[in-house]
Amino acid sequence: MKNIDNREDLVTIYSTMIKSRKYEEKLRDIYLSDKKPLFSIAAGKIPGEMHLSAGQEPSAAWMSVLLRDNDFVYSTHRPHHTAISKGVDLNRMTAEIMGKHGGLSKGKGGHMHIFDTKVNFACAGIVGSSFPPALGAALASKLDGNDSIAVAYGGDGSLNQGMFLESLNLASLWKLPVIFVIENNDWAISVETKDSTPLENDAIRAKGFGMPGVHIKDNDPVKMYEAAEKAVKRARSGEGPTLISIDTYRYYGHFEGDPEVYRPKNQVKELLAKDPIKIMGAELIEKGIITKDEDDRINNSAMEEINQAFAFAENSPLPIGDDAMDDVYAPVNYSINPTTKGRKIPMYIAISEAISQEMEGNANVLYMGEDVGKYGGIFGATTGLLAKFGPERIRDTPISESAFIGSAAGLAAAGKRPIVELMFSDFVGVTLDPIMNHIAKNHYMSGGSVKMPVVITTAVGGGYGDAAQHSQTLYALFGHIPGLKVVVPSNSYDAKGLMISAIKDNNPVVYMFHKGLLGLPWMPYPQSTVTEVPEEEYTIPIGKANIVRKGTDVTIVGIGSTVHMALEAAEKLEEGKISAEVIDLRSIKPLDTDTVINSVSKTGSLIVADEDYRAFGLTSEIISTVSQKLFGKMKTAPARVSSPDIPVPYSQRMEKYSLPDSKKIIDAVKEMLKR
Repeated sequence: MKNIDNREDLVTIYSTMIKSRKYEEKLRDIYLSDKKPLFSIAAGKIPGEMHLSAGQEPSAAWMSVLLRDNDFVYSTHRPHHTAISKGVDLNRMTAEIMGKHGGLSKGKGGHMHIFDTKVNFACAGIVGSSFPPALGAALASKLDGNDSIAVAYGGDGSLNQGMFLESLNLASLWKLPVIFVIENNDWAISVETKDSTPLENDAIRAKGFGMPGVHIKDNDPVKMYEAAEKAVKRARSGEGPTLISIDTYRYYGHFEGDPEVYRPKNQVKELLAKDPIKIMGAELIEKGIITKDEDDRINNSAMEEINQAFAFAENSPLPIGDDAMDDVYAPVNYSINPTTKGRKIPMYIAISEAISQEMEGNANVLYMGEDVGKYGGIFGATTGLLAKFGPERIRDTPISESAFIGSAAGLAAAGKRPIVELMFSDFVGVTLDPIMNHIAKNHYMSGGSVKMPVVITTAVGGGYGDAAQHSQTLYALFGHIPGLKVVVPSNSYDAKGLMISAIKDNNPVVYMFHKGLLGLPWMPYPQSTVTEVPEEEYTIPIGKANIVRKGTDVTIVGIGSTVHMALEAAEKLEEGKISAEVIDLRSIKPLDTDTVINSVSKTGSLIVADEDYRAFGLTSEIISTVSQKLFGKMKTAPARVSSPDIPVPYSQRMEKYSLPDSKKIIDAVKEMLKR
């Protein structure tokens, strides 16, 4: 403490640690009180698991004096001490933990998903997931030219995650104002740190990424403050990131009810003898910084605030069941109709034009991805945009999908509208966590308080000998995730309108373009994809299908590439006096089943054509919905043309055999109608 001149800061840090500890003690008592004699995490006033941070207070208390409301903090599944230190509304946080409607997220998030937009605090239950969104918040600050910073928390269990290492690299590469704090409590559930890393301490990792690394021993709140103060000054002055690792501990198990068979019985007793709160309190009194009476007042004041928070939570009403259906999507308000006919341009130029116009009209729009700058995007989506908008907004990234796509969550929370490119949909495996668990769910888990206007662009489709890891379509995978919207253009007109709609939307939109439809000069494509595109801005409603050919005998539903197969099939079927109506879905989520049902009500027959895998896919979804609605009213049983459940093969003959085409659609229609 001798190195800190500001006595007020010391007292605030001490008071914050006391509040955090006493809060969790009361929380624990209530959590356990009605779970006896038979322990059940589902029972009682507080449902679910409970992860307590008692003992880890020194890692966070510095925030109470060094951070501002406009600084961002992304914490872990053990978040109470960080939330209290950042100034999260204690009343509403307690109500949230109790699952009440008056909670920060209206009972939708719980104790592992605390969001408070007033102080820019968020946390998540996925290990290592705090790092990428902190990058995004820090990047937003840098782009805006202000001196707000971001702090990301992780435990020792997160140190070996790809997201952590990718985030360190990107933060250092871009000199982002972010602080990474590792709370090493020596246990990743039951795995001791010595069994998960060969390094002497966690801060050593910073050297490999060209940033300062500081190791705080002995759970010391003052040394943590001193290190954090330097890191904050470094970040605010534009010097870049810092990694701080503190050796801390948790007094309780990984979760309440944890039998703790993995650690020695006397370990907690030994740790309690080194309680940082008791040590700091004794030193403050000994040095005359506070008196014993002042110490008592600090403790009593903390308990008064805590009791008030729990009283607020107790009195807050419970949500009703159908409240669960709210906040999946943020409201949207955009509709722009074109006034001119336009000119014929290929899809990739239409996409680039849409992005350019939105970037011109909104300084918060930026585009990130691999090879999107000088190259203009592997599939041409950012052609010419680097020269127009510069490398800050058309941002080339390392091959670090988890980091830069995950950063979109932080960018969006900070008011940006990021477009991030996943080069091939096949690569989604390395970044599915930030897409599925954060970008898609943050609006819902925050009770609608956090908007996620993120566009994820990705190429899909086979037919070019790229084999199993560059040819998948995976519509159903993205469509299955609540909170995402998914669009698939089949022509230039739709490509531009859907992109503009996606960027203007307040929700995450996965924009999936078939590489065989783009009109790239080095790749063959159907001429029917090149349609007239107005030069001005216009939108196409997401979730509204388009009837692209009228018919009376059979409805053929397509998406992306299969729309053109269906149109070709319809022309040939017409020669045999079969009139086919063709529907271009355009959107997978929301899915416009009403247009399909109305068409099938007229034709009496349904074929669904999709390049995605057959099992658990789009074809099944449409057929089941239509069959349920029109049961007994259809002339024939529905049929589908789709890819079999095999990886996409390399050999041209095998690939052609496995993918849908117009002949297969014709054969399916003729078999269905038997004429």
